[in-house]
Amino acid sequence: MSVRLDHFAVSSPDLDDEMARFEARTGVRPQPGGSHPGQGTRNALVSLGPGVYLALDGPDPEQSQVGNNGEWMAAQTGSDLFLFAVATDDLDAAEKALADFGIATRRVAGSRRTKAGETLAWEFLETGSTEFGRAMPHIMTWKTANHPSLEAPDGGRITEFRVGHPEAVKLQSLYERLGLDVTIVEQPEPGLTLTVAGNQGPFNIP
Repeated sequence: MSVRLDHFAVSSPDLDDEMARFEARTGVRPQPGGSHPGQGTRNALVSLGPGVYLALDGPDPEQSQVGNNGEWMAAQTGSDLFLFAVATDDLDAAEKALADFGIATRRVAGSRRTKAGETLAWEFLETGSTEFGRAMPHIMTWKTANHPSLEAPDGGRITEFRVGHPEAVKLQSLYERLGLDVTIVEQPEPGLTLTVAGNQGPFNIP
């Protein structure tokens, strides 16, 4: 089983504002990605290198935002790096690895319509709430060939990514079982730290 970083997601109460903030910091305007049907959200993307990208997510005014991701994003007071996703070539093996840690999963199909009308499709393992919080990677596999990083504007390159958790040793065991090589630090609450080198210098996300 191979596992690699695929993308990071920032949630925000207003996507247009978040796009403007990113552009002000970097000189790069994120490219509108599309909507997530039924989730009440839409996104905009920048590439962080081949095969990896940053998604800025926010409520989609053309969808209902009741009982879905759009609802809780609209209630935020600011932006938040809430998720990191990894892509695998063997979802079966990843599912078994999580089961070995007592983490129940179910397979969910995901999709998004791009502004160009193309459908991007993927499958992921839904875990629900776990003791690892946001340190739990979103594990997925792509079902369509075009990767979003190929068409998104260049937003910079990752210089540091760290995952923090109060039980760093236990988290390290999980990552090793998945074959995931990510720096882990011990800290009181689960958290993600991402630093990017942009064309106007380094910056932290969000």
